[in-house]
Amino acid sequence: MSEPEQPEQTTPAYVPESRLHRGVRYSHRTGLYLSLAIALATLVFLILLIARNTTRVKVDYVLGNTQARLVWLVIISAITGWVLGIVTGFLVRRRTRWRQPG
Repeated sequence: MSEPEQPEQTTPAYVPESRLHRGVRYSHRTGLYLSLAIALATLVFLILLIARNTTRVKVDYVLGNTQARLVWLVIISAITGWVLGIVTGFLVRRRTRWRQPG
């Protein structure tokens, strides 16, 4: 009786990484570290902003005035500007989008 033939097992050949692929891999990692550093710097800046601007200021409206902490005015202004920037970008992108005839 003959033994069944075993398929020959081959190991994949080592393919060296090209300079382009290595550069892409390293630049992606660098971008992640840079994003992390910017996020941490922003967090530290926000904490310092809150700690330094706790004084009350007078806010004058058209129909009256009130007292508010300066930090809340800065944060509300920043959030309002961020939201308005997103909405403006969406509207500009929507109105300038190329439309297909048909």
